[in-house]
Amino acid sequence: MMKKRNLLLSMAMGLTACLTLGTPEAATAASTGASGISSYGPNHLIKEDGSLWVWGGTKSVPTQVHGVSEIQASYPLWNNGALVTGRDGSVWKWETNARTMAIEVTPVPELKKLTDFQNVYPRHLAVTGEGTVYTSVTSTDDNTTPPFAPVPGLDHVAAVSQYSESNKLNNKFSDWQRYLFLKTDGTVWTSIDELATFKPVANLKDIVQLEQNYALSKDGSVWTWTDQDSYEPKTYSDPAQITATPFSGLKDIRALYNNGRTRLAVDGKSRLWFWGSTITGYSDGTTYKDQPVPIVFSGISKVTDAYIVEHSIVALTSDGKVYAASIDTTDMSPNAKFTLLASGIQSMQGGGRHIIMQKQDGTLWGWGVNKDAELGYGTYEFSYKEPVPMQKPISVTLNGESIAFTNGVITRSSLNFIPLRSLFSKMGATVGYSMDKVVTITGTAADKSPLSIVINTVTGATTVNGKSIPLPTPPFVVNGTVYLPLRFISEQLGAKVDWLPQEGRIAISMK
Repeated sequence: MMKKRNLLLSMAMGLTACLTLGTPEAATAASTGASGISSYGPNHLIKEDGSLWVWGGTKSVPTQVHGVSEIQASYPLWNNGALVTGRDGSVWKWETNARTMAIEVTPVPELKKLTDFQNVYPRHLAVTGEGTVYTSVTSTDDNTTPPFAPVPGLDHVAAVSQYSESNKLNNKFSDWQRYLFLKTDGTVWTSIDELATFKPVANLKDIVQLEQNYALSKDGSVWTWTDQDSYEPKTYSDPAQITATPFSGLKDIRALYNNGRTRLAVDGKSRLWFWGSTITGYSDGTTYKDQPVPIVFSGISKVTDAYIVEHSIVALTSDGKVYAASIDTTDMSPNAKFTLLASGIQSMQGGGRHIIMQKQDGTLWGWGVNKDAELGYGTYEFSYKEPVPMQKPISVTLNGESIAFTNGVITRSSLNFIPLRSLFSKMGATVGYSMDKVVTITGTAADKSPLSIVINTVTGATTVNGKSIPLPTPPFVVNGTVYLPLRFISEQLGAKVDWLPQEGRIAISMK
């Protein structure tokens, strides 16, 4: 999975050149389009009204998180949830209830003004606005996360990073977690004893970005240190003490990208560099071949952002084009072929196995692996070789009250569909679903007469009080959930349905 990009966010150092090329995974790309989206990430978006919308897992399209408002940023958790911070500095946690599939929100009062977050199970590291680091360790017994507590001995921290190391020490195989802390003065500190002690990484100063065992200095130089792992056993006399050395072959670098094996860099001439592993094969047959000497690609220029996505390099250029090149090869060539994926793109966010792109009109598009609904497209197709449009975030109100859904509104053929048991019971109807996949909705029609709607979700056959009614787009099932036509059933129940495009809202009113 793509490791989170860690940047120094403090403007006090005046290091804006590096910040313009990328943001942390949690910090979202800004939108200036007409879609009403103010920012977004690989698995969430924030609308201009401050509402938070998420997708992935049980949510195949953008779904509003109720119980939070005026949201400023979102930081994903490992278990399909997130920490979110509001414009007033308050922090909340949302998670999906595994039994009801409902989104549940709880406050995190010990955190204020969250600015960075590292989420590697089971330890979480959070940085607050004053530069204090907080930590919490999820219980391996019941997956509960206790309150965050401040880490003593650390201050003025701007960003955090962590990764696993393992090696043979004193003839014994050992493993540990390497924690790294970028301070606002540009120094980097490390701990391998569960945050009990901290040591500086020797030779590092004026650092503006961390990518595991690589650090970018404000002068454009790249520094690195030995990353201990079981694939290349080495012996440290003191694994807690590390010394950085210049990484040759790179200069005038403006941004680093790293997924743990494959690495990219963008320099001051907007050229894209590569080093690290190529990948051949899949699953148990995967082979990684290290290419330690950086190469610069000749087939792409004007690069402003880049990600390693599954077996591909994806790059955005200053003219709004997104290109992809495969790393499914034994040797990466400087003249590797980059294929055009999309045009008219103003920004993109990487999620490890997929990317989300925002076009200049403000709409979001996804590309890559989608087996867990990562693209917000309303399907669970494993992957898409061409970009697909994300479903628009649509809210629903009933007599002015916002309705919470387990999954958002899905639009097909310009008609809106909602989950079976989400709204109609609130309108006074009784909803039933039989073993033969037939939905029965009973209530009172607009003329106050008894109403019975029967829908066969397999064939689409629909009757109202026994009379056959043709539906332009029949109901459907996504991930085991039945979706019913919102307007058709609401109006049969006597409701007035209005579409408010400027708000992205469907307003339903009933007497």
